[in-house]
Amino acid sequence: MVRVNFFLAALALATGALAKTNSDCQTQYNSCRTGADANMSYCVSEHQTCCADVYDSCRVGADANMAQCAADNAACKAQS
Repeated sequence: MVRVNFFLAALALATGALAKTNSDCQTQYNSCRTGADANMSYCVSEHQTCCADVYDSCRVGADANMAQCAADNAACKAQS
């Protein structure tokens, strides 16, 4: 049982370190859509995926506030 708990703790820390923020999603989106020969549908798709990844990370975090996660997700998706 101790090994499982240690593994889950390590996984949570690694996931948190890799998680992006809504601001990172917006920066990535802006870079994509202002690039040469930008494919807007691709840029929007990548932005929505980024927002979903941030939302998923928020929901599974310790003491996750589901209302805040949902509000942040809606705000992130509204930026595209």
